[in-house]
Amino acid sequence: MCGRFSSTSSPEELMRLFGVTVLENLQPRWNVAPSQSALVIRQSGLQAEAVSACWGLPPVRQGRSLLINARMETVTEKPTFRDAFATRRCIIPASGWYEWSAPKTPWHVQLADGGVMGFAGLMLRSGGSNTRLDGDRFVVMTSAADGDLASIHHRQPLVLPEESWQTWLTGDAGAAQPLCVAQPADAFKWYRVAPAVGRVAEDHPGLVTPLDDAALAAEAATASDSNTPKSKDRSPDGQGDLFG
Repeated sequence: MCGRFSSTSSPEELMRLFGVTVLENLQPRWNVAPSQSALVIRQSGLQAEAVSACWGLPPVRQGRSLLINARMETVTEKPTFRDAFATRRCIIPASGWYEWSAPKTPWHVQLADGGVMGFAGLMLRSGGSNTRLDGDRFVVMTSAADGDLASIHHRQPLVLPEESWQTWLTGDAGAAQPLCVAQPADAFKWYRVAPAVGRVAEDHPGLVTPLDDAALAAEAATASDSNTPKSKDRSPDGQGDLFG
């Protein structure tokens, strides 16, 4: 899946890659989370445009989670996404995404060359009387994780090659369908990052800094200590004391 990502491209870089004009006060985002706004690229008439949209679609039924991803394998079958795939596709510029392996271990994944990636996305619009939930929204399409990436999570964002961006934005559903192909694991590199990324309020460059050897060693030592039974948890014969 994709539950957090970074998007740090400058206005100049977005202009070069997508031919769109972006406000000069665009700020880099190091920890975009569901329900927050992010920059997306969509087609408007004959030109691409950059707009701000909210990540995630509120569920129809109360008690359900925000819809933030759409599986590429079923996107043309699901009523929620079928029309959007046909006519309202978009691209989410990203510098990388975060994923968690068990137990609660965060990783940052980026292109092997460190470049800008384009997530395949769908533009949706939520209705209703609650204006806070109205307006343009997007979801990130996902695919099965390839190769070693599956050791972190079984899903990954659908990352579009740069040469397919225009077709994704302007083509019909028939032209877009063949682009729904997972990028191979060797197109990416990934590394461990600090747990601070799990806090939505954190949004700074330090979140994508790889954990160094000292930090990893300290973490391993802490985990080892936590798994070692304390003396008070042992009975004299070495058996665990059931009632402490």
